[in-house]
Formats: sequence, structure tokens, C-alpha cells
Amino acid sequence: MLLKERLGSKSTASLIFASFALCLLLHMTEVSGYRALIPVDPANPGKCVYRSEVLQLGVNNGIPPCQRLTCHEDGSILIEGCGKLRIDKCNHGERINPTKPFPECCQLRYKCKQDNGIPYYIERDAAEGA
Repeated sequence: MLLKERLGSKSTASLIFASFALCLLLHMTEVSGYRALIPVDPANPGKCVYRSEVLQLGVNNGIPPCQRLTCHEDGSILIEGCGKLRIDKCNHGERINPTKPFPECCQLRYKCKQDNGIPYYIERDAAEGA
């Protein structure tokens, strides 16, 4: 009850909780893609609102950074995206097809170095598990 009084409304508390849960999920997914359900926003019943924009019912592709959002009739949103791969002795990876829809945009190319300093490249699908 104290949290509700401080935040001002139940919808604000729900939004903060959903944001925290999504951040935690993104932090934990170091090797594979992510999926999460954003609950219905009581302030916007029957509408899927993501980052202050109303989504169309069904699949919404092309949401940066390489995500697919599925708007359900009840207003909940399934969010799917690329994970963050960490590979020893490699850079952070560059998207091979950044303009393609999810999950094709999750393909990453990493520049790595062998112990002798010679570079080599590897490609990975950062959507695995989503």
C-alpha cells in the first residue's frame, strides 16, 4: 500500500514492475534471445501501448533494436528480441542484417583474435532461445 501511495496509481506501479522485470530479463540473457510478457496497462484497457505508442493488433516487426512485439486483444504484449552474446577475445558483434525483421536481424558477426593476435570472424544467431 505504501508503494501505491508513493507512486500515485496502480498502473504506475505495474509499469515500474514490468520495466524492472524486463531489465532483469535482459541482463540475464547473455547467450540467447529473450521473451517476456508485458501486462495489460490499466490506464489503456484493450490497447497495446509500448514506449508511448499504440501498437496494431497482432505482430509488429521492425521495433528497434531488432524486436518483435505481438499485441494481444486484452492489451498485453509479447516482446521477443535478440540476446547479447559475450564471446571471449571478441568484440561486441555487429548486426549482419539490421534492416531485416526479427529474428533475421539477430545475426551477428564478431571479430575475434587468436592467442597469436591474428584476427578471425565468427557468426552467431543472437535470437536462439527466444
